[in-house]
Amino acid sequence: MCGWDSTVPCECTSSSGWICSWSGQQVVRMSVQVRHGGWGSLMAADKSKNEEGDMAKSSRRRFLRAGGLAAIWTIVPQWGCDSNSVKFREMPAAPEMEIDGEPMTSDQLPEPSITSNDRFYLQSINGQAYDPNIKSENWSMKIDGLVDNAINSLTYADILAMPMQRQVMTMQCIGNWIGGPLIGNAEWGGTRFSDVLNLAGPTSEATYVKFTSVDQCTTSIPIERAMRDNVMLVWEMNGEVLPSKHGYPIRLINPGHYGQKMPKWITHIELINENYLGYWESKPENRPFRWSNDAFATINSRVDAPLSIWDDVRDPGNGGVVYTLQNIRTGPEGTFLIHGIAIAGEGSVERVEVSTDGGTTWNDATIATTSSPNIWVTWVYEWELPIGGKF
Repeated sequence: MCGWDSTVPCECTSSSGWICSWSGQQVVRMSVQVRHGGWGSLMAADKSKNEEGDMAKSSRRRFLRAGGLAAIWTIVPQWGCDSNSVKFREMPAAPEMEIDGEPMTSDQLPEPSITSNDRFYLQSINGQAYDPNIKSENWSMKIDGLVDNAINSLTYADILAMPMQRQVMTMQCIGNWIGGPLIGNAEWGGTRFSDVLNLAGPTSEATYVKFTSVDQCTTSIPIERAMRDNVMLVWEMNGEVLPSKHGYPIRLINPGHYGQKMPKWITHIELINENYLGYWESKPENRPFRWSNDAFATINSRVDAPLSIWDDVRDPGNGGVVYTLQNIRTGPEGTFLIHGIAIAGEGSVERVEVSTDGGTTWNDATIATTSSPNIWVTWVYEWELPIGGKF
């Protein structure tokens, strides 16, 4: 049996729950069974891969099932998505969902919920704390390769003088797990990447754009993806100057892909005629999971309330684990609020279903924000608590 649908052919492996994948569609089905003060089970399906291991392009229809009385990121592998194997408890927490310190109701969810810069997840080939501390006056970017007019020094002032646009986009690490914290939603400000490329004039032979960053991280993207209007070089994040750890002075925003394809601290752009495998793409097969060459963003969801938190203080340290429920929300007339976020890559989230009985029955949650490609939605389910029994 795979997830809740045994009719779909798939491959399943067990590691802190079930992780299932199949070609041609992407579905997340999660059921979390929680007793008072205890932890139950997880079954999920996510991140379809094709035969070559790359993320399969998803269908436009999206369907999510989130079971919960607890956030599923409390049972996760003890490795993150960088070379330093950052542990979950070192990751930034999810944004708090409170209004003036009072429990929220279903009509008070943020629209859309924006992740503040200081709570936005961090990642680099040198670990989360890496900060090159670049001075914009000492920085410039080179554009060369298969172009008509190579640019040896495009300065920060040159880029800021170009037409500006803003867009909201959700970014997620390719190593994020179902319900994990390596995801954030921000408003990005900058200029169209195609306008920058056109300054150099890519030739007809150019098929890929290669990026090199100050930390020597490299990657490439197809030129047809690079020339989309929503691909940007940005210098603002949530209305502020792009923070240093998030890529200042300039980073790429590439909707529809994981952060692997959104390099920070860019110093060199080269137009080439082959699919260059960069730092992450060329990782050997003995990594915890296979890296994708394309890194198309796929479906994911997360329960933000209530949370089931590993209590380090009460953990006896001998293999025992103590979980406590936090971030509990009550709704109108004594209902219990279960809410979170969901995203469907370049598609739109059509439905979110919640199960409070281990997957026996499913109920529609309310999608509280407008569903758009590349932006998460917030969802909420008002649950009437049963009298007695387990849940």
